[in-house]
Parts: sequence; structure tokens; C-alpha cells
Amino acid sequence: MKATVQLSSIPTPQNGVSIILEGLRTRLFFDFTDAPAREDEEVNTDLKDCESIDLVGRSYGEIVSAIINDRYPADKTQAIMANYENAKDSTSDLAEEKRAEYLQEYADYQDWRAHAKDIAKTVSNIIEGE
Repeated sequence: MKATVQLSSIPTPQNGVSIILEGLRTRLFFDFTDAPAREDEEVNTDLKDCESIDLVGRSYGEIVSAIINDRYPADKTQAIMANYENAKDSTSDLAEEKRAEYLQEYADYQDWRAHAKDIAKTVSNIIEGE
């Protein structure tokens, strides 16, 4: 989920990822960007927008699943897959604009899956190094 954090309140990011281990729970922060300043404030370089994921477990597979499922829960994934199958079918009566939308939606899903795997690999390497 999208979050805004103060960098000084979380562990220093390593390779773009900050991790908090709390018992069986793992908290991940990644994809940091500068948080926009409010109209009445100066830019706070300690304030960042990011993705934040809480999960139970620390294995590579658990991390990948948590990141993917946070953005794409099961019902959304099923809809993307069904739409993709329909878009691939050249005999379907989809308008070309809708077909392109479904194909882009599927490509975005696949891009997020690849990104989740990259993040999980980074997190796994950091945890194993502790």
C-alpha cells in the first residue's frame, strides 16, 4: 500500500529497501520518492512516499506473494487474466480500444510481478546478511 514515512523513523534503506523484523512479522518499505510539500510547508527531505507491505514470514516466496497480492488481490488477478484471454482471442467482439486496454493491464501486472521478485531478492539478501 502507498504510505508516507519519515526516513528517520525507519531503518536506513539498503538498496532502496527498508526492513523491520518484528517477531514473525516483516515490514517492508520500498520505491521511495520525495513526498510533495504542502502549500504552507517547505520541502521536508526526511519525508518520503513509498510502498509499505506487512507480511508474516521472511522467505523469498512469501515476500513476492505479499507484494503482488497487496496490489493485485485474487479477484483483480482473475479479472486481468480473463480479460487478457479475451483480448488474445482475435475472434472476440472486443473493440480495439478495449483490447489494447486489457493487454496493457496484463503487461502492467507482469511488470509488477517482475518488480516484486527484484524487491524480494533484495530483501532476502539483506535478511540473510543479518
